[in-house]
Amino acid sequence: TNQLDTVGKHCASYKNIKRSFTTKMTSEATAGQIEDVYGQVHPVETPDLISRKRKEFDLELDKIPTADKVNVLKAQSQCPNLLTDDFILKFLRCEVFNADLAAKRYVKYWNKRVEIFGEDRAFKPLTLSGALKDDDVPFSLGVMTLLPSKDPSGRSIIVYDPSKLDKTKYDTPQSIVRTYWYVIHAALENRDCEKKGLIMIGDTQATKFRQFDRTVSKYLLASMQGAIPVRSSAFHLVKPPTFFHIIYGFLKVFMSERMRKRILLHSGSHEKTLKKLEEHYGLTADMLPTEIGGNLKVDHMGWLQQRREKGL
Repeated sequence: TNQLDTVGKHCASYKNIKRSFTTKMTSEATAGQIEDVYGQVHPVETPDLISRKRKEFDLELDKIPTADKVNVLKAQSQCPNLLTDDFILKFLRCEVFNADLAAKRYVKYWNKRVEIFGEDRAFKPLTLSGALKDDDVPFSLGVMTLLPSKDPSGRSIIVYDPSKLDKTKYDTPQSIVRTYWYVIHAALENRDCEKKGLIMIGDTQATKFRQFDRTVSKYLLASMQGAIPVRSSAFHLVKPPTFFHIIYGFLKVFMSERMRKRILLHSGSHEKTLKKLEEHYGLTADMLPTEIGGNLKVDHMGWLQQRREKGL
């Protein structure tokens, strides 16, 4: 318990959440906005702001050396239909309309996408029949699932359950990480998630130490922090295992300060955790899965089948 308490000092607690987030993202577009429950501020979007920042994005992208954006140029050549204004807008929203940061994330995104998917798949649509067509087995594990519910601000909610990781079921770390990319991109189909951020809930109560995959964890952190255009609002870690301090000691080396402060630890009974989540973040039992004491029954495979039938 003492070791978990030590880790907790480096993470934000539910009691002092706003005070902990001293590294919130700001820009001219967030001036005068009030922080929300997670200490984030959100731009007031106008057509003028979007148009102006879209032009600034192109200028910032032009400034980046060609050698650093080879994969962006390949994307422009091989999948121009994917590079829509709405797609670019995701990066601007993620960086609260700091055009320079959005352009840098865009470059890192394509570099990481090629690294994880390989050149043969990276420029295909991120659909179950496209870039993910050979990843049925990793998907079946259901390590990362998108809930049908939203938080009170409309944010998408993803549950991450590392106890379902089975290294015998995926050939490479990239194959399981590709499924994470898919689920996170599915969450970003929700416009409020683009604008306000993503909630992740780590259900770690049944996780064994042998299931910890360092490479997979590093890929996920690198993707979330600097590549995928998603704002991380919080990572609610429910019932962290006794060995969490060991894993955290490894992972924090790869975490930004902002990411470390997005980790919220919740120990104790399901009842105690649910009470905290509802009182402090508005996350009611009806929004949360039964595995952590909520009322929501999640059909991950059914969700995948529905998306496959829709060509998603």
